[in-house]
Amino acid sequence: MTNRLPLLGALLCLCPNLLLAQWSEGGTPLTFLPEHTPILSSAGPTVQLPVLDVARTVAEDNRTPGQNRFAAPVPANVSTTNTGHWSAVPDSSGRVWYCALRSTGAKGLILSFDRFTLPTGGRFFAYTPNRRKVLGAYTEKSCLPSGQFLVGVLPGDEVRLEYYEPKGASPAEIHINRIDYVYQQAGVPEDFGDGAACNINVNCAQGNAWQTEKKGIARIMMQFSNGTGWCTGSLVANTSGTPEPFFLTAHHCQLIGLNPNFNLWRFDFFYEAPGCTNPATEPSFRSVLGCQRLSWRQETDFLFLKLNPLPDNLGVYFNGWNRNTATTHPSGVFLHHPSGDIKKISIDPKQIGVYGLQVNWGGIFGASAPNTHWKVDPDEGIFRPGSSGCPLFDPNKRVIGQLHGGILPTGTSCNVTDTYFGRFDLSFVGNTPEVRLRDWLDPNNTGNLTQNGYAQPMITQFDLSGNIKTHWGAPMPNVRVRLMEGTTRRDSSLTDSLGNYTFKKVLAGGNYTIAPVSDTVVLNGVTTLDLALVSKHVLGLEPFDSPWKMLAADANKSSTITTFDVVEVRKAILGIYEKLPNTEPWRFFPTNSTLPDPSNPFATGTTLRNTIEIANLQANQTGLDFWGVKIGDVNNSAR
Repeated sequence: MTNRLPLLGALLCLCPNLLLAQWSEGGTPLTFLPEHTPILSSAGPTVQLPVLDVARTVAEDNRTPGQNRFAAPVPANVSTTNTGHWSAVPDSSGRVWYCALRSTGAKGLILSFDRFTLPTGGRFFAYTPNRRKVLGAYTEKSCLPSGQFLVGVLPGDEVRLEYYEPKGASPAEIHINRIDYVYQQAGVPEDFGDGAACNINVNCAQGNAWQTEKKGIARIMMQFSNGTGWCTGSLVANTSGTPEPFFLTAHHCQLIGLNPNFNLWRFDFFYEAPGCTNPATEPSFRSVLGCQRLSWRQETDFLFLKLNPLPDNLGVYFNGWNRNTATTHPSGVFLHHPSGDIKKISIDPKQIGVYGLQVNWGGIFGASAPNTHWKVDPDEGIFRPGSSGCPLFDPNKRVIGQLHGGILPTGTSCNVTDTYFGRFDLSFVGNTPEVRLRDWLDPNNTGNLTQNGYAQPMITQFDLSGNIKTHWGAPMPNVRVRLMEGTTRRDSSLTDSLGNYTFKKVLAGGNYTIAPVSDTVVLNGVTTLDLALVSKHVLGLEPFDSPWKMLAADANKSSTITTFDVVEVRKAILGIYEKLPNTEPWRFFPTNSTLPDPSNPFATGTTLRNTIEIANLQANQTGLDFWGVKIGDVNNSAR
């Protein structure tokens, strides 16, 4: 039997100051001060941005039910070099860039940056013309290794941007490549009560017993290539009690738009009313920007993320879980952000159980097999679009599932009869790490069926450092070194004049990769003399006396040295190639690389890595050194 839901309630999304968190340091924009208001008189006209075709956008939403959003993008090309106006600060301490933007008719604006890098002392603000909402100051500590950034939602169709550059600072990179135009009321931050009249604020009496667990719940503002939407989720504990910010939400949340950009998913903690009634003005919240997708599965509708590092003063809570295979529980509670609203609580005081029938969600969302979901009928508090992914708690305050969707009542009714949550116990297991939770939540294979929640542990951090020289011993300054965790770039560093690099305060427990990159010109150190020397080696007249020279001679990266390498280098010398097509200009090898046969670095069984791998970081590490090999340069003349 199939149960087709008339409305995919949770599916319809109608909706900073340390490391990678989106913290702002507060403060006041310079132009708010009377002595600096003359800057505004020379600011120039407001820049008119494209306007969203709302009718067309709504028609698109209607054609793709369940993929709805509350904002859609319009293109932008706004930077400190092509828009706005620079003015000197009267006290000669620096200068200010000021820019006013408008996208007529928007209910709110979200600013997306493809480049956002600030120097020490730089301070960036974004605010509304009436100055009721001010975001910032964002500083160098707010910047992400990816170089991307996001600011918003700012209500209304106008925004003011202001950047203070201190005297002598290196230039900032600030470029807005898109602005998301809010066209649905659920995206307006100052519009409270979007959840429903019968939603219950988490700080009402019904939430008194949940004041700890609520600290792990976050509203998610998700960016896709075609817009922005809301979901909800929770930090979850692991059996080792460590501070990795693992986060559980719903698989379908990544499907409500196209091409999710996880670098710009924002997680808003503590977004709640201070009391039981809705506040007169929007409450503050603390956000973490960016995450890494670890695993997901449609069957139980789970999506498991690792947030960018949390500041150690965030004060959040890692909720516990229960993967027992029991098919009933005496009651259920869920905490959520309906329609992106402030945090709510919903309660089903009756017995909840596993739903034994198939649930057909329709369209790209497919169907859920029998016995994969909990069925909940809350007596207090209704879910809404944007509640998706919120945790379902058992009576012991442990997570047993996350919200998939259900049947919403029509009109003003608050009678919810069918609400479905994917089962945590089924999500815990699976054939591979990409479709299960076990690998992260029970890393030491304890086999525990339950895990209690815990307060945010203190973050243990360590420093990593090393040196990069050419293989003949010359220091290599200005080499970009990347620190990767999986496919996510966590940090980058430039070597100093002696070739030294350092990564400070790297989180313990992670698995990291260190990879140097140099994009110097291809002919650095490469001349016709090198061609002659390679030819002599190929002919056996003057074989190379160093395995590193042999690696340098392999210009086509074929793990052999032949006349084809001579041809490749000659094309570069003649200007036919701007760069060698099959290899980078420099290759880097850890200095502790093992060469079983130094006379043949390409011999079978020789594995030369271009990176240094660090597993389960537990201490400061030094001596993470590399040799640099300039491809095509076999007489060691590269600079």
